[in-house]
Amino acid sequence: MSVALVAPALLAVGFGILAGLVRWPLRPSVALSVLTGMAACVAATVSLVVASAVLGLAARSALVLSLIEWCPVVPLHHQVGLLEGLIAIVAAVVVARRIRRVLRRRRWAVEGTAGRHLSVLETSEPIAYAAPGNPGCVVVSRGLLDSLSPKHRQVVLAHERAHLHHKHHRYLLAAELALAIVPPLRSLVEQIRLATERSADEDAAHIMGGDRQLVAQTIARAALSGHAYSKTVGAFGGGSVPARIDALVGPPRAGGLRAMAAIGSIATALAVVASSSVQAHHLVDLVDHVCNL
Repeated sequence: MSVALVAPALLAVGFGILAGLVRWPLRPSVALSVLTGMAACVAATVSLVVASAVLGLAARSALVLSLIEWCPVVPLHHQVGLLEGLIAIVAAVVVARRIRRVLRRRRWAVEGTAGRHLSVLETSEPIAYAAPGNPGCVVVSRGLLDSLSPKHRQVVLAHERAHLHHKHHRYLLAAELALAIVPPLRSLVEQIRLATERSADEDAAHIMGGDRQLVAQTIARAALSGHAYSKTVGAFGGGSVPARIDALVGPPRAGGLRAMAAIGSIATALAVVASSSVQAHHLVDLVDHVCNL
């Protein structure tokens, strides 16, 4: 297989893993946009490489090759061997199954919430998450509500409504799809989840009159809230609980550190984009070709 086909994907994945290992002290909204963009670029690059390898194997058949070559911008690499092509096919099947699982979890999370602002589950399990939709629904369990004081309940509701207001479910879905395609991005995806929770925590603190201590206490009490399918939507117990509490009540970050983090995150994002663009031009050319048929 051509090095030119694989190298950009390996570089992009490497930079994505590196970005996930660093705790960027940025504003949550900035971190969320930058990190999600990185994850999307890496996933798109790997997807194009796998698709190119599958097409390269298929092109070993003269009949398939004649069907593919009608479109000169299809990402076709003739150097793909039998073993590499079979590995790519297996990878594509596994990825498809993982993506289907992610979409199924998201579908379960929003089931029965259409047209509702609040849904209370009659279970003792601590659950709290924001189900996207029209208008979007805050889902909480009776067990969680009974374990919290009225003030702490207000924090939970404010937090989940912030998820809906900022449409964090879109970032989380993109992150989970990227993870389904590129499992080594787990640390980066955890950073994205943390950024969504930090953003909602800050909104909740503002709504509660700047009482950051109250929000931190609520996080500590409701840290177990969430559910298996809530990874694609904003759950109150998401992200690193110690990191969220420290960000709320710990000492503020130095301005110089924030500036260095911003420069580092931008540099890493540019590296990811540069690595991805080597393969992404295939996708751009293909879309342009199809649209001009």
